[in-house]
Amino acid sequence: MASLLDAPVETGGGGPRGPSTFDAFRSKPFRLLWANTIVFALSQAIQQFTLVWLALEIGKDGIELWSGLTVGSGAVIGLIVFALGAPVLVFGLYAGILADRLDRRLLLFSTQIAGIAITAGASLLVAMGSLNFWGVFGLASALGLIVAFGMPVRQAIVPSLVPPERVLNAVTLMNVGQQVAMGGAAVSGAIISLGGIEGAFAAQAGLLALGLFALFPLRVPVVRANVQRSVREDLREGLTFVMHHPGIRSLMFVLLAIALVMAGAFQALLPKIAVDHLGAGPFQASALFSVMLGGNLIASLVLASFQRVDRAGLFFLITLVIGGILNVSVGLAPWYTIALVIMFINGLDAGVFVNLNMALIQAHTPNAIMGRVMSIYQMCLAGGMPLGALIAGLMADAVGTREWFAICGAMLILLGLGMIATQPALRRMSSAPDPVPEAAAAPAGG
Repeated sequence: MASLLDAPVETGGGGPRGPSTFDAFRSKPFRLLWANTIVFALSQAIQQFTLVWLALEIGKDGIELWSGLTVGSGAVIGLIVFALGAPVLVFGLYAGILADRLDRRLLLFSTQIAGIAITAGASLLVAMGSLNFWGVFGLASALGLIVAFGMPVRQAIVPSLVPPERVLNAVTLMNVGQQVAMGGAAVSGAIISLGGIEGAFAAQAGLLALGLFALFPLRVPVVRANVQRSVREDLREGLTFVMHHPGIRSLMFVLLAIALVMAGAFQALLPKIAVDHLGAGPFQASALFSVMLGGNLIASLVLASFQRVDRAGLFFLITLVIGGILNVSVGLAPWYTIALVIMFINGLDAGVFVNLNMALIQAHTPNAIMGRVMSIYQMCLAGGMPLGALIAGLMADAVGTREWFAICGAMLILLGLGMIATQPALRRMSSAPDPVPEAAAAPAGG
């Protein structure tokens, strides 16, 4: 019986083929996972914007969390975004262990069905007017739990569906799909304008149900069977790999710093800047994310045509510096139109940044521990984001929303320059595994 691992290596005949922008789509399992991930990402995009908008409505005049403690709107948004991301921080490593131990397809089914139930329930509660601040906080936490267990397994599956030389292409195409789906931020603005917040949650439930149809025929390679080791040993193996790989260790540090410094502020404060300082409504605020995603899509499609990028780590760090400059500009933009243009350019830069950081990790990580390493990745980026959002919300109330956003961009510039100067192992990393020398690849005695 042919192995599942043989499926991605389909060839069309006719001799050697040059690099293709859509090469990974030759694998049917990859196509199915890609379709499911688009639907999941679209739901996530609608979810994130809807929760922030709900927080804006609940906390526009500030709220009293408990007797004697009143917080402003910035802190309200920060707390809701924190609740959405905190489960990744708390459960991320254990989600990675499950992704390396259990049937990854079953995990996908479980998280998606749970997401359908939670978002459908949220739609009903909003329609009934039954959600106060703590209700929204609990809802965000429950949805964050779905992300904590759902995202590492999706990311861990990708390299097992394509041969090593197509990892960059597969990662890029997966991110292209996700970025297209992240246009759901604009869709959510339109849905909220037309059908209210309850309509946005209902749309999420419908999308997640639609995504199940791509999971039914999906088959993925088995990673391990009959695991005898303890959870602690599994956990130690994943952490040891990251800590002993100088390039990946540095990359994880950069991602954690980005989440704390800028990503959390971006998620929590950009809609607030749009509303408070640029005179935007829900659709215009979401359009800032949409034009960024347009730039991201263009950059990703260009990058997908490259089979390998040497010194990809250096290019990754350069995009970090450029991103910091652009984020300072967004924070200080005097008019909505200028902010819109800057966000498009920011998307071009982010398209290179997002694809390279994922390819760098997946190309240099063994499949047997991919789930755990991707859970560490999620903890650094998605887990650090809620802490950054909480800090951003508090600092926005203290020093001003635009001012703190610009300060975060400046810190990003310093981070990128510092890493370029001090991390040679990361600078030298390529986007694909280094080729094995012929002498080393030849069998002994041959």
